[in-house]
Amino acid sequence: MGIALAHLIVRTLQPQGAAITVAVDDTLCKRSGKKVFGAASQHDGAARGPKPVGRGTCFVVVGIVVELPFLTRPVCLR
Repeated sequence: MGIALAHLIVRTLQPQGAAITVAVDDTLCKRSGKKVFGAASQHDGAARGPKPVGRGTCFVVVGIVVELPFLTRPVCLR
């Protein structure tokens, strides 16, 4: 589903032959407990203090940056 949507975005919103800009972000969802799947100690770039480590699940989000004709700045569609 995601790949089909990415193809649709590129075909309809990007000019032919234009470079495609992709934005990638990883976010730590802080969770703890024995029944939380995939929870572990992971790097947390938004952590405050001397130790940038948190316990939780890390999600990776990928978006395609496009310029829409009715906006003055580019937007990221994810």
